[in-house]
Amino acid sequence: MDIKFNKKGKLSIDIAASAVWCLFVLIVSGCDWNLLSPVRIIILVLGFAGFSYLILMNAGKEERIIAIATILAIGIRTFYVLYTGANQRQHDMGEFGVYHEMNYHSEYIEYLLNNHRLYDQNITEHWQFYHPPLVHIISAVFFGIYRKIAPSMANNWDALQCLSLFYSLVTLAVLKKFIGLWGFSSKGRTTAYMVFAFLPQFIVFAGALNNDPLSVLFAVSALYLSVIWYNSEKKPFAALMGISVLIGLGMMTKLSAGLIAVPVGFLMAKAFFESKKKLSFVWKYIVFLLVCAPLGLWYQVRSYILWKVPVTYVAVPDYNYNPGLLIPDVPFWKRFLAFGDGIDYNIISETLNEAVFDGEYYRKHMVLAIVGYLLLASFTVFTVTIVLNFIFAWVKERNLMNLLMTILLVSQLGFYIHFCFAFPYTCTMSYRYIVPTIVAGAYYTGLSEDKAPRLLGLITKVSVYAVAIFSLALYCFTWHLDVSGVFH
Repeated sequence: MDIKFNKKGKLSIDIAASAVWCLFVLIVSGCDWNLLSPVRIIILVLGFAGFSYLILMNAGKEERIIAIATILAIGIRTFYVLYTGANQRQHDMGEFGVYHEMNYHSEYIEYLLNNHRLYDQNITEHWQFYHPPLVHIISAVFFGIYRKIAPSMANNWDALQCLSLFYSLVTLAVLKKFIGLWGFSSKGRTTAYMVFAFLPQFIVFAGALNNDPLSVLFAVSALYLSVIWYNSEKKPFAALMGISVLIGLGMMTKLSAGLIAVPVGFLMAKAFFESKKKLSFVWKYIVFLLVCAPLGLWYQVRSYILWKVPVTYVAVPDYNYNPGLLIPDVPFWKRFLAFGDGIDYNIISETLNEAVFDGEYYRKHMVLAIVGYLLLASFTVFTVTIVLNFIFAWVKERNLMNLLMTILLVSQLGFYIHFCFAFPYTCTMSYRYIVPTIVAGAYYTGLSEDKAPRLLGLITKVSVYAVAIFSLALYCFTWHLDVSGVFH
């Protein structure tokens, strides 16, 4: 696969450092800006300065820009968590402490916290309860421990964002290690890493309390470990079981995380056909399925046994209550090529918009509106460069990693397009459903530094840094809008 392993730094150390930082933020701030006193702000700033110093000191000369990007990425994610509450900028969360007839992720978590068992009523009548429960279980256990340690903070649901911040930082750490497998030059690694560090969706994920951040973490980790496994001469059984567990846990978080099994399965199939000891792979793959399938599907099987709910069941919004969510019956081509005011069913434009703003409306403030337009424009250019670099790579760079990334893109985008047509609602068109595609996007972006024509490489690099700058600006300015009450 033409891989040059980057052995600098251990992923386990990055994960441990992420955990320490997230706990530090929780202890000092409760993950809530309103709980910060001047003294606590000073402590938080000093802690961040110390953490930043350690990151810089452990980076080599060639890695200094990546280290600075990491510091900024951690900083903006932490800041976003501090000014974003448990009831702000969330998807399908509802409100903690408010009864919504058992329909939202917040009620899911609270039910597990208070009853220590799964909900025993038909999940098709309770909207978000159709999701497998891993993230809700983790949240319930974590918050149960938190309120016992700090009983005075028993209603501080913002503390749960300590978990989402942790998922976000670990995802960044895994993706950083992934870049080390691609054999890029220093400039190529840096440009690819900028994509991960400042992708707007990843910043939003740092404060998201639903199941998206954790499912993406498991998915990209499974893909990363599968590449490690495939390129190991001995194809260690322990690593294969690790992949199985990661995919299973991803599906136990959100069933669509199992889609990562397509590129992973490709590597497993290739390893099988290349091996002279095929029989040894057969029993290993059987064990793989015996671990992965029960982990990933037990909740769906339970729901089918109890209430005859199809395994692939997806809850749909009540369009009678909100008819604006339903997309009109329009020709296939219009879903991709129709543009203009009032057109909210174009999959391409809506997905780009969601990737940048995650469904928020930022036009009430002139400065933020300008920054938002610039971010959307630069992200659109960046997306176009991914397509061009993808084409160029297939013309000039036909290797196994290119094929793997293509399979990743095709499987994710194919599922997404089918999903958009099978469930024709405006809320279906959201980049959060296909975030793993950014792995391929970063790969083709980094490749452009070393392989693409000079002009294409320059445009790619400029668009990546423009997205980084405007993304940082947007999610810093958003804090001002929150405290100034523009959104309230």
